[in-house]
Amino acid sequence: MQPIVNGATRLLFIVGDPIAQVRSPLVYNPKIEAHGKNCILVPLLVPQQDFEQTIPAIMRLGNLEGLIITFPFKERIMPFIRHISADATLIGAVNAVKLNAHGEWCGDIFDGIGMIRAVQALGQTVNGRKALLYGAGGAGKAIAAALLSNGADTLTIIDHDHAKAAAIAAVLKQHYPKASIGCDNRNVQDHDLLINATPVGMGPNDSHVEWTGTLHAGITVVDIVPYPIETPLLALAKQLGCPNTNGQAMIQGQSDAVLDYFNIG
Repeated sequence: MQPIVNGATRLLFIVGDPIAQVRSPLVYNPKIEAHGKNCILVPLLVPQQDFEQTIPAIMRLGNLEGLIITFPFKERIMPFIRHISADATLIGAVNAVKLNAHGEWCGDIFDGIGMIRAVQALGQTVNGRKALLYGAGGAGKAIAAALLSNGADTLTIIDHDHAKAAAIAAVLKQHYPKASIGCDNRNVQDHDLLINATPVGMGPNDSHVEWTGTLHAGITVVDIVPYPIETPLLALAKQLGCPNTNGQAMIQGQSDAVLDYFNIG
């Protein structure tokens, strides 16, 4: 049954640009309904050039339950939040925003939880793994921190902005000194977990992120692009027999934690 919207319905917005690719409403709204909450998650397209001007007005809406923040705003939302969790402060990004009992905006990050649970759904763990992670944006940084906090042995962060990747690697080295953390080695054969946390694969003419060495069946592949469900990277992984999962699995993995954050779960 579809949620019934009435005058008392509370609104959760998922905010991004682009937004048509998001699958979150298909995951969250049935769970919200199952919990008996008069609330609905709605995609909200906020043009990138208008974000700083638009978001304050959205946050003043009287029936707003909160915001889920997606690409490319996970870092840009932070100046609008008064209280930020320790994990979100460490990585400099937020993907869930709500008001506390005092009417102050709070933010936290759940992409890392989603990634860990997506890997666990494959019957695997990240403990002791050697991860090659593409993307040092909001989602990438959250995933990087979660991989290390869950025992990854090696982490290589690759981003087209090398300075950005180097900066987050330097921060993480301070917190996880026993792990091998770098931002240069693209040789996939030195890793056993390949994660795409970039928009590459989202566009209709996209290929996939590039590496050196040969991708083979001993490497687990995760692509967080939510649409299309089978990206070029995932198609290649399936062809080669690599264990693999997609952005939908990550959304599923973090959804319960996010709903708990909004006191809906």
